[in-house]
Amino acid sequence: MLTLIGRPLPQRPVMMLHYTLPPLLTFLVLFVACVQPEAGTLPPDTPDVDLSDTAEDASEPKDTSAPEDVSDDDAEAIPDVQDTPPPEPWPCDPELDLNDRRYRHLHGLSDAQIQRGLLNMVSGHRALYYSTARQHLMNDIEPHDDGSIECAYTGRITEPDGSTTPDGFNTEHVWPQSRGADQEPPRSDIHHLFAVDGGVNSARSNHPYGTTSCSGNSCPWHENGSERGPSTDGRDPVFEVRPEFRGNVARAMFYFALRYQMPIEDREEAVLRQWHCEDPPDDYERNRNDLIQMLQSNRNPFIDRPDFVDNFDSFD
Repeated sequence: MLTLIGRPLPQRPVMMLHYTLPPLLTFLVLFVACVQPEAGTLPPDTPDVDLSDTAEDASEPKDTSAPEDVSDDDAEAIPDVQDTPPPEPWPCDPELDLNDRRYRHLHGLSDAQIQRGLLNMVSGHRALYYSTARQHLMNDIEPHDDGSIECAYTGRITEPDGSTTPDGFNTEHVWPQSRGADQEPPRSDIHHLFAVDGGVNSARSNHPYGTTSCSGNSCPWHENGSERGPSTDGRDPVFEVRPEFRGNVARAMFYFALRYQMPIEDREEAVLRQWHCEDPPDDYERNRNDLIQMLQSNRNPFIDRPDFVDNFDSFD
């Protein structure tokens, strides 16, 4: 007898139909009963799925976006992965161990081919409902080894409580929803979602990232190394991320620009490239990448191979 969460499932009564129906009709009834979808499931192309936080997550929406293929005109012979040398050290951190085992097929290719190869690798991921993504973010992805959750922008520590808003924390979209992350699948793509204090989330709002020309108390807002204020490049306001986390933000932005083919404004990109170099990937960020892959079936390649950023003249 089948069980569901420890409880026996009732036997289907259709097996008694052979006592009252002709054999052929009985067969057809049983066939339809077997192939009929279970209650609560959705076909992959069901339109207008309710993705609000209160919707019941019966199944995950399917990301049907197709990766871009390398054309025959552009493609060159892919080197034998068995004979490829290790990648050159990353100039920003020559001692950093580059996780290359997933990317050996890209060795020896042009910048354009590497870009298309990375797009193929990140596209078509397993999309989640937004409420499901937030539950995983707060309770599975963000907790450190000691079980604590750290605000990306201020470093404030709290503990997960099984909800999506533990101790006033909520979900930060590094790529703001108002700039293109308000639809699925980008809205729920955990690679650009982070746990932050609710007040700090409001302080950042949808302001672009940048280097502030103010400092500390002279900024309209500041807390523990993060600041909001006028920029050194003429933008006002911008949000400057504390040094300990600015590289994580930069790599999340680069991933989003690649995955969804959305441009980053030139001045913002220049700052993000600097942050990417100043704050290399650490063990926590790499482990986070592993966990997200388990859920979404794709990775942020700029965490594994931060040197890939140099294969993009710009993310536009």
